[in-house]
Amino acid sequence: MSKSRRVKALIIISIFVTSIAGTSLSADESTVWDKVQSNPQTTTFTKHLEDLGLADALDTESLIIPWTLFVPTDDAFNQLPLGIKNMLANDEKFRRQIIMSHLVLGASVSVDGIGSGNTLTTASGLELDLIQRENLYIKDVVVTTKDLVGSNGVVHLVECVMY
Repeated sequence: MSKSRRVKALIIISIFVTSIAGTSLSADESTVWDKVQSNPQTTTFTKHLEDLGLADALDTESLIIPWTLFVPTDDAFNQLPLGIKNMLANDEKFRRQIIMSHLVLGASVSVDGIGSGNTLTTASGLELDLIQRENLYIKDVVVTTKDLVGSNGVVHLVECVMY
């Protein structure tokens, strides 16, 4: 089974189990999608999520299998080399790979609960090494805004697009 099919299967299972159990992670009613969509610093990432049809998956409330999103800011997208920007605009497979590299399904990771040496695997299969110093680093990318907690996971804003 392909990685994207496994992710879709996990999402469907999560939605089904959630509809039966009704468990929530947080008192906050907004979802990780609400957090990303409403943030004026993440309009580019929001557009890519919409274009790829991922908004509904991220907007499902009270998931038992939560999300952790490492969302690049608009400034991060603006700093990309022109060739990468063109590929993001014109190559859906490349865009999906890049965007899915910022989504972790199955973990709701708050910065306070992260220690150095932990690794998360993204929806694209990319392994992210977490390093806690004076700031949290994902690979070599600094988390600039942390712990935007929603009902189905947590969002962290990062200073760079990981590719």
